[in-house]
Amino acid sequence: MEENEYKLDTENICSQIKYLAAKEGLNMTGLKYMVNAVFDKQDSVRNLYNKIKNKTLRVSELSEIAEILNYEIILRKKP
Repeated sequence: MEENEYKLDTENICSQIKYLAAKEGLNMTGLKYMVNAVFDKQDSVRNLYNKIKNKTLRVSELSEIAEILNYEIILRKKP
């Protein structure tokens, strides 16, 4: 993997999102606030945590988070 690349782990995705948000100077509340503002949503931080915990986070929601954090989602075939 290259610098600034992160492999998402479904068992640890909450910690990974927190880590990436912290690198951008955000906590989860700030991150969710920005997602809501940019994408015209009204979800709560608790709702985000529940989706992550229950493994029901949609790809579109992950994409919005990635957009706010200035990352892109890339699917790569395993070696």
